Amino acid sequence: MIAQGEGHGATAGMTAHGAAHHGGESGITLGQHWVQSVPGVGSFHVDTVVYAGLVMLALLAVFGLLARTLSPEPHEDPNGTGSVIELLVEFCLKIVRDFIGVDAKPYLWYIGSVFMFILASNWLALLPWKAWEIWVGRPLGAVLGAPHPLVYEAPTADLNVTLAMAIVTLVLYWYFGVLHNGATGFLAHHWFAKPALLAPLRMLEDVTRPLSLALRLFANMTAGHVIGLVLLMLTYFVVPSILLPLELFVGAIQAFVFAVLSASYIGTAVADHSHAH
Repeated sequence: MIAQGEGHGATAGMTAHGAAHHGGESGITLGQHWVQSVPGVGSFHVDTVVYAGLVMLALLAVFGLLARTLSPEPHEDPNGTGSVIELLVEFCLKIVRDFIGVDAKPYLWYIGSVFMFILASNWLALLPWKAWEIWVGRPLGAVLGAPHPLVYEAPTADLNVTLAMAIVTLVLYWYFGVLHNGATGFLAHHWFAKPALLAPLRMLEDVTRPLSLALRLFANMTAGHVIGLVLLMLTYFVVPSILLPLELFVGAIQAFVFAVLSASYIGTAVADHSHAH
C-alpha cells in the first residue's frame, strides 16, 4: 500500500513527491517533507535543504582531502589521488568538448559541478541511513526534536531541486548564447529562424527543455526509492542488497544524462550561426 503523507505545516493541496526512506506497518509514505513557512517569502522543504547541504559538505570534504594529498609531480603521487581527480576532470571535460566544443573552460565549472552533485546525491542515498533508527529505537528527527524523521533522501528525489537545476541550465543556455552570438544573432537563429510561424513553438521548447530535464531526474530517482522500499518490505535485506550495483549504475547514469543534456543545450546556443544569416 502506498499512502499519501502530509508534511509538517503543509497545505492540504500540496502535491506529493519524493519517497521517504521509512515505512511502517501501514505501508510506504510518499511526499512527507518537513515544510517550513517564511513570512513574505513562502514555504520550503527543510529536509531537502539539509540533505543538499550534506551532499555539498561531503563533496567539499572529499575533494579537499584529495587536493591536500596531491603531489606537484604526477609520478611522485604515491596515493594515486591525482589519478582519481584527473579521471573525474577528464570525464567532465569530454562531455563538454563532445557537446559544446574544444573551448571547455567557460562551461566545465557548471557541467562538472552538476554532474558531481547529482552523482553524490544519488549514491549517498544507498547508504544504510535507516540503521540509526534501528540502533536507537526512534528516528533521528525525534532525537533532535524535528517534526520529520530526517532519514536521508536524495535531494534529486525532490522536484524542487531538479527543477531549480534545470532552470539554471536554461538561464545559462540563454546567457552563453547571447554572449557568443549577440542578442540579435541568438534570437534570429533559435526563435525567429525561418519559417517564422514556428517561433511560438521554439519559445515553448525553451520551457519544455528544462521541464523534461527536471521530470526525468526526479521520476527516475523517486521510482528507484519506491522500488527499494517495496523490496525491503516484501523480502529479506539480502534481495535489495543484490540490486545495489544496479542502483549505483542508475544513479551514475542519471547524473551523466543530466550533464550531457545540459551540455547539449548550451552547445546549440553557443554554436556559430553567423554563416547562416
